[in-house]
Amino acid sequence: VVIMGRYLAPQDPARPSLVTDPSLHIFTLDDPGITPGILEELKAQEFKNARITRALSATEAEGYTLIRDIYGNDAAILQIIQYRDIFQQGLKNTLNYILIVLAAGLLLGVAALFMIDRLILSRIMDLSCQVSGIGNRTDISHRVCLAGNDEFADLAQEINRMLDTIERTQIGLQASENRFRDLAELLPQIIFDMDKTGRFLYINHAGADLLGITEERIRNGTNITEFLLPDDVGRMERGIGRVLDGGVTSAGEVFSFCRADKTFMRAIVFTAPVHRENEIIGLRGVIVDITDRLKLEEALIESQEYLQSLLWSVRAGIMVIDATTHTIIDVNPAALEMIGATTDQLVNQSCHTVFCPDAPGQCPVTDNGHVIENMETTLRTRDGRTISVIRYIVPVMLQGRSCLLETFIDNTPRKQIEQELTMSRERLSGILHASPVGVFETAGDGTLAYVNERWEEMTGLPLEHMNGRRWTEILHPVDRGRVEREFAQKIQQHGIIKAEARFIRPDSTVIWVFIQAIPLYDADQVIRGFTGTITDITDRKRDEDAIQLANKKLNLMNNITRHDILNTITGLLGCVDMAKATRLDNERLALLDEIKDLVRVIQRQIAFTREYQEVGVRLPVWQNVTEVITRTRENFRSFDLSIVIDLQNMEIYADPLLEKVFYNLVDNAIRYGDTLTMISFFFQISDKGLSIICQDDGVGIEPRAKERIFERGVGRNTGMGLFLTREILGITGITIQENGVFGKGARFEILIPRGTFRFIHE
Repeated sequence: VVIMGRYLAPQDPARPSLVTDPSLHIFTLDDPGITPGILEELKAQEFKNARITRALSATEAEGYTLIRDIYGNDAAILQIIQYRDIFQQGLKNTLNYILIVLAAGLLLGVAALFMIDRLILSRIMDLSCQVSGIGNRTDISHRVCLAGNDEFADLAQEINRMLDTIERTQIGLQASENRFRDLAELLPQIIFDMDKTGRFLYINHAGADLLGITEERIRNGTNITEFLLPDDVGRMERGIGRVLDGGVTSAGEVFSFCRADKTFMRAIVFTAPVHRENEIIGLRGVIVDITDRLKLEEALIESQEYLQSLLWSVRAGIMVIDATTHTIIDVNPAALEMIGATTDQLVNQSCHTVFCPDAPGQCPVTDNGHVIENMETTLRTRDGRTISVIRYIVPVMLQGRSCLLETFIDNTPRKQIEQELTMSRERLSGILHASPVGVFETAGDGTLAYVNERWEEMTGLPLEHMNGRRWTEILHPVDRGRVEREFAQKIQQHGIIKAEARFIRPDSTVIWVFIQAIPLYDADQVIRGFTGTITDITDRKRDEDAIQLANKKLNLMNNITRHDILNTITGLLGCVDMAKATRLDNERLALLDEIKDLVRVIQRQIAFTREYQEVGVRLPVWQNVTEVITRTRENFRSFDLSIVIDLQNMEIYADPLLEKVFYNLVDNAIRYGDTLTMISFFFQISDKGLSIICQDDGVGIEPRAKERIFERGVGRNTGMGLFLTREILGITGITIQENGVFGKGARFEILIPRGTFRFIHE
């Protein structure tokens, strides 16, 4: 190979920059004009043709490379400076493209908004305005009008059909209510409503006048038995009970009533149950006066005095108004008190200027022909206030003069009572909803009538699934007879019923509950049902069973261990006697070694009792399995071993020594696995419950040893690890078995029965 070349003169490196475009510069390695760090960066590159490129500005870029001499040594640095025309053109094209896209998007958006406004939003606003206008009017005869043949027009038609239905329903409801009110107030018989205990909730004019029952007395809880002769009170209570129990109308019974004027009348009482949501909430009835007609004249004479006294004594405001001039003729003290005026300020004054909210010429009775009966309205007082009243206006003839008899009752206390009743119901509902115990109520035959949410949660049965069934049907068969006997005994003793029993849930799990109940009596002191609570005591029962089992095992193990130690000591004493008796040194040394082995056996047995005495000492608790195994894994970080945990967020109910269980399983795998590299923990769910699997890839366990490994003393170490594992798990009914394939690894399956495991959902 022939290599030709020449030495560069000092002026040669500068010549390329004068005759080239882009500009070329050649620098010697020691040229001070070289950019600092360029030479070191070029030398740091490992490939042969090392080069560096970088941007000087937005318009220029530069590049560097090493020039080597004919010996392969670094001789000079070549620099080239190039204009960035393509980069500048790319920036310009990108900006133009962005501007075009923005302009097109703006035009499309404006067009889309215009179309949406014309085709959709304007029709929606029109429809909304019409519906709002109808809703703000009291007259619902107006209809929605929206032209077109689209979904909005269809919606307008549906709204109109709905308004037609509402209008028809409102007209029918108003007519039905008016008919009832007219009938109730016009009938000469006494029409009344009362609750299940006999307290009046409503009574018509005939009843109020005849028995002297005012709205105030009704609010104070006046009872129908207050108006009966003493001999009839018990019969009336039994009659009410029969109607409530049977749910049918009574045939009518004759009772003697004491009128407000202390006279007596004979009357037939007909009652019928009032249902609401399939439940009897009270009674409604009629009282027909059958007093001898021969006493009618005397009753009429007495009634004048009675009405006069009633006018001045009742708490309802009563006012007599001239039907023609609408001037006030007479007024009772209750009306004066409610209006806040004197007799002189009201009598001979126009009712429109004093208290009536209607303008002159618009009287609802004389001008508009309305019937004002039991109407809730407002009353204007002298000081400008308005109060809620129940108003009645009845046309009457007084001494040949057409008059209006107006009565009004202060409705404010009733409004307050309704509000307090609503608050009381909401309070009771909130208490039952938040109660930590199950609350239930049954009928007399034991069928469930009500349960709260906690009861459904504990038993797993909603109320509709128990419809028509007795609550004792979900008791465990072993407990059912005992609980029924305890209930019967407590009822005879008139005490609170208390019992502990097991409920069987739909998923076949069993829970222990503490039951407390009291009987509910009707007016005849006959048991009509029961109400009570159930408290979940499953954990307490499980703790008691675990403690009992632990104590039993500890006592048994103490006896076995004491027997083993005594046997070992007997052998030890025998060896000592033989060592004292022998004269041969070899025999003495062998006996001493045997004595040493026996002492170690005793030492292991004592160490075992120290560990075993911890089993069952503390109550079992709910423990997160993943956290327990994770803590166990920290003890084996020094081993070349992979421990995989593939478990969900679950908890099991076990002895606090649960961590010892997983420690023994891992330790056992390390000691006997030989080829062990990995241990995995995962779970399976079956009909039997939850299985936690501990599986490794060691040599496994021979079939004949699968059961023996859980016995005390089996193994090359202490022989106590797996024995303690099974004992710890057994405290809460958990079992363990080895079902792996010999040669492919060990597989321990821990079976947790239902009721002792749960999944935690965050």
